[in-house]
Amino acid sequence: MTHSLEGLPAREKTKLEVMQEDFCGIFGENKKPEALKLSKKIAEEYQAENRSYHNFEHIENSLSFLDERRQEIRDLTGVKLAMWFHDVVYDTKANDNEERSAQYAQNYLEQLGIPEEIIAHVVALIRATVKHEAIENDSDSAIFLDADLAILGVSEENYDKYAAKIRKEYAWVSDEEYRTGRLKVLKSFLNRPRIYFTEEAGKELEQQARANIEREIIRLS
Repeated sequence: MTHSLEGLPAREKTKLEVMQEDFCGIFGENKKPEALKLSKKIAEEYQAENRSYHNFEHIENSLSFLDERRQEIRDLTGVKLAMWFHDVVYDTKANDNEERSAQYAQNYLEQLGIPEEIIAHVVALIRATVKHEAIENDSDSAIFLDADLAILGVSEENYDKYAAKIRKEYAWVSDEEYRTGRLKVLKSFLNRPRIYFTEEAGKELEQQARANIEREIIRLS
């Protein structure tokens, strides 16, 4: 007796597979094999054991944030590529992760034939995450940075999970050193006139982000 596969539901694609397809679509059909290989290499970087927060889930959530605002983004290709690459190099003992990530992106994007102006934008966006300051006359950078910081404005429960993951990434740092460094970062955000650059993110996330940061500051003080 034979069994036909017709009529059976196709295997549902994983989130990673869907994201990889979207990534490969940026490069076109003729570059698909190389793009798929690169997407797997990037995924491996983000899935490294030392990453508790700066992992593939962060990229997935950030890309979802961007997708909800895709109509407002001028250079969607550049912004999406920047999000894929912006934390590809992540070493908590180093202070040049952003620059190394930018160079990583530039190297591979040049190999895959992405236009120079898009590569330049990708690199600029990644470098903007050093101080989380929007690029002048670049509205895309505002949306990009808001996506990267959206975690600050989540619910108290999810924020506390995020804070714990950041601490885990710095497990090699003593409690006192971590407290000092983390407080400095948190207060720098709290001292800004606005944490978020776009009006939409400001309305949705600003108040909750400030409340979350204040709670963590109290807990650490």
